[in-house]
Amino acid sequence: MIPNFKEIIDLVKKGATIEAQEKIMELREATIKLQQENSELLEKVKVLEKIIDKKLSMKFESPFYYANGDNVPHCPRCWEVNHKAIHYPAPFNNVDGPNYTCPQCKTVITHPQRQRQRQTTY
Repeated sequence: MIPNFKEIIDLVKKGATIEAQEKIMELREATIKLQQENSELLEKVKVLEKIIDKKLSMKFESPFYYANGDNVPHCPRCWEVNHKAIHYPAPFNNVDGPNYTCPQCKTVITHPQRQRQRQTTY
């Protein structure tokens, strides 16, 4: 329990200065602990505010996320699991469409190109 000032003043009035000094030390320790907790909470708030700001700026356009004003796709796994906006590097093209590989989590997504009508001749 954190001592209060009234308790300390009462001890001083009674002449119990050693007990009052002990209570003052307890009060100082409690104050330091509260300052540390406050600092940690403020840092967490900053991190969460950044996540919220980023989340509001990200838009899902299947199968990727895009940040406002950024046409480079972001990895959906990294964003949804870790809230990290990891850009995909340039894709490797294959028959089905461009392959995107996340440099962070190694998730591979083949983005289908526009529907191609394959005409077969019999």
